[in-house]
Amino acid sequence: MTAQFETVSLDRLSQQDSGSVLVLTVNNRHARRILAELSAGLNDTRRVMAIPDIVPLSGWLARAADQLSFIPDSGLASHTVDAFGAQFLWQRVIADEESDHVLLDVAQAARLAAQADHLLDEWQISVPSEVETVEFQRFRTWRDRYRQMLAGMDLEDGNLAYERIHAAVHHGLLRMPFSTLVLAGFNELSPRFSSLLDAMREQGIQVFALDATAPVAALVGRVVAPDPDSEWRMAARWAAEKLSQDPEGRYAIVAARLEADVVLAHRSLRNALGTGAHGGPYAYNIAVARPLSDWPLVRAALAWLRIVAQFAQRKYCEPVDLGQALLAGACAGERHEASGRATMDAHWRKQAKVKVSPDEFAELLDGHAPVLGAAWKGCVTIWLDQTAAADVDTWTRRFRSWLQALGFPGQGSLDSHAYQVVEAFDGLLDRFGRQAPVVGMTGLSAAVTMLTRLARETPFQPQRDPSARLDVLGFLESEGGRWDGVWVLGLTDNVLPAAPKPNPFIPLAALRKANAPRATPERELHWASSMYDALLACASEVILSHAQHEGESELRPSPCVAGLPVIEMDLRTPLQTRSVLECVLDEKGPPLQAGRATRGGIGVIDTQARNPLWAFVKYRLGASQLPDYADVADQNARGVFLHRAVELVWRLIPGQQGLRVLHAEGRLDTLLGEAVQQAADECLQDYGPALHALETERAMKILREWMAVELTRTEFTIRDVEQSYQWSHGPLELNLRLDRIDQLHDGRLAVIDYKAGDSNIDPRSDWMRQRPVGLQLPFYASVLAGEDNAVAALVLVGLHAREIKLKGLVDGDYGLEGLSSVNEWPAFAGHSWESLMGEWRRTIESLAQEYVAGLARNESLRPDDIKYCDVLPFLRLNEEYPHAD
Repeated sequence: MTAQFETVSLDRLSQQDSGSVLVLTVNNRHARRILAELSAGLNDTRRVMAIPDIVPLSGWLARAADQLSFIPDSGLASHTVDAFGAQFLWQRVIADEESDHVLLDVAQAARLAAQADHLLDEWQISVPSEVETVEFQRFRTWRDRYRQMLAGMDLEDGNLAYERIHAAVHHGLLRMPFSTLVLAGFNELSPRFSSLLDAMREQGIQVFALDATAPVAALVGRVVAPDPDSEWRMAARWAAEKLSQDPEGRYAIVAARLEADVVLAHRSLRNALGTGAHGGPYAYNIAVARPLSDWPLVRAALAWLRIVAQFAQRKYCEPVDLGQALLAGACAGERHEASGRATMDAHWRKQAKVKVSPDEFAELLDGHAPVLGAAWKGCVTIWLDQTAAADVDTWTRRFRSWLQALGFPGQGSLDSHAYQVVEAFDGLLDRFGRQAPVVGMTGLSAAVTMLTRLARETPFQPQRDPSARLDVLGFLESEGGRWDGVWVLGLTDNVLPAAPKPNPFIPLAALRKANAPRATPERELHWASSMYDALLACASEVILSHAQHEGESELRPSPCVAGLPVIEMDLRTPLQTRSVLECVLDEKGPPLQAGRATRGGIGVIDTQARNPLWAFVKYRLGASQLPDYADVADQNARGVFLHRAVELVWRLIPGQQGLRVLHAEGRLDTLLGEAVQQAADECLQDYGPALHALETERAMKILREWMAVELTRTEFTIRDVEQSYQWSHGPLELNLRLDRIDQLHDGRLAVIDYKAGDSNIDPRSDWMRQRPVGLQLPFYASVLAGEDNAVAALVLVGLHAREIKLKGLVDGDYGLEGLSSVNEWPAFAGHSWESLMGEWRRTIESLAQEYVAGLARNESLRPDDIKYCDVLPFLRLNEEYPHAD
């Protein structure tokens, strides 16, 4: 503990000879805080101050390593690997040693092993043989192998570098360039750090602790919230009230789980303070670092590098990766070609593309984003000769040149945050290049994957807004800070104190004996007590809060706050008078104008029957959800393939008589095979050989069974296959495409629609309702068929490997097993075939008239009517509107 050292105040520190003083802090944040507090002492009387050297412990160790490198025979390795490089080596060692344990999470094991390695040295933990565990024995094997690998490469990690500096100071090999050392922010001292300080004192260096004592808050209260959401809203309202009373004051909200609650925090603060962190009346800073890979510009750079890697090594790219790069932008023509890039992404989705060749990509770029297309061609010219395996330092230079050719980071001006992100990404590339001694030679895809992982593991937070008067921080970030008022939330009994989390690779008995961090309940209780005391010293007013419930879980207050008096806060009281929202129910759009083309075919009428607002938004406004990227095993590809195969069969066979001849002569199987093969060539290009063979075999089985059913019917001839028809109602013009129409032996027609899935194809629940849906067959039968060729059968055919199903309606006996007569359906009892067709005709024309008139009522007869709605946000299902009494 720093209590063993004499303390020194900031005033006394500012008066000492700055050249002989080193202020050693626990982290960078603490160093900046001390510098700010020293600078605050400047005034009209004292305008200049010599500032002592203020560095965090990690920064001083790096300096000491540099100083040691100039000392002969220091034993320092030629390279020091950073945390990422060390993790890379740990993973390599563990993967090699545990190659038989395929279920081991190597990445997690490497993280825990690195922590255990540091704990053993930092807390000088010894593990007697009688307490050794199997896990420790395996870890010891990994550790020995890891250090052998470092020695063989003439490398050392941060932990070994610390050990070498520690030894050099002890042996007098490394002399300190200062005479006074001031410790700041160290609540406890590990055995290794204490030993290092003892060695410095032996060199005559005076060691002090910075006096960080502060008066305990005069006002301390506890707030009990119903749930975490309410707790955040209360804290945000409190901050807004404080800032409105004292705009020049400085306030803070300290959250136990800030990283997990960051979205909730932003939402609550924006509602309470204004429009945003930098756009409202009160700006605020949230101290949460996100992975660098999450920032848009870095995400764009990594996406472009991934598609270069795919094109270079696989000669094709998947649309999902192309779409990520195109939509992310940060390239040539970034702004004025954004719509063209989005059009390309939508094209691949709608066409269910699985692979895109370089030529296809370049052609689409020329048509939709020519500026980017020219940049892409320049990039291709560069990388064509730069794809051979190389060290990561070489890959860094290549990546920079490729991104520069593509116009990264875009042609627009960068705001402050974007500029900082670009700088951070440039630093990331430098850091990636420094991994060369660890990684060695690697291929393009592996290099891009490694850079992506490094970006994912590198946190980044832009510099705070200096004008902000409200800080939102976590526990550790708040320690040592000073504000006018602080609200601390999330103080439940599982947070303060937290549950112990001992390292699994070190025996618990050894951890307990060393009193190592996170090892025991007593250790966590001690930390909780220290943290609680530090929170109470942050401001003159401290509000401490906790929630009663989270979901179905009941929460209890931390024992640190359970005895405090409860402050009542009315969450419902508004901060200021707000305008009353006026609701207008508008269920009708403008009528459809003549000459306006309507896409969607019979889907327009079907959607109007399901939900008129859905139809209006989708077909009148042209809005719809983009389909997801296609997958090789997409069921839709299977359905298209089967439809195409059946279509080809009936284009080659004129009717049942031809089918019987082929069957009798034994040539039917050959014809089916030819049709399936042609359909597979057209529809299954992206399938691998095994999946291609399975699908063609399945299709042959289905077609054989379907032909067997067709042979049992009464005589028919094929009239139309995949034929398009047009229908109009006033200004509405629709195109209808039918799978197949047969002419029966009596001259009437059978309309056939294929269903290739394994779903229920029985249409009675759809056709018997007040507003019928699934209308393709009824539409043709009641509206498009004329008197001379009246429809006698509406046939839905389920084509599946398990069985062939026939469902629908029929007016007569045509050998179509599975179809029903009109009177067999309860809702149609008493109807003749002709009257049913007439009723359907009137219903369809009524739905068409609703659409033409602009009716956009938001209602559905059944919940599953909108199960596949692709404009759900427009329906606003979660909103409630006031109704007139």
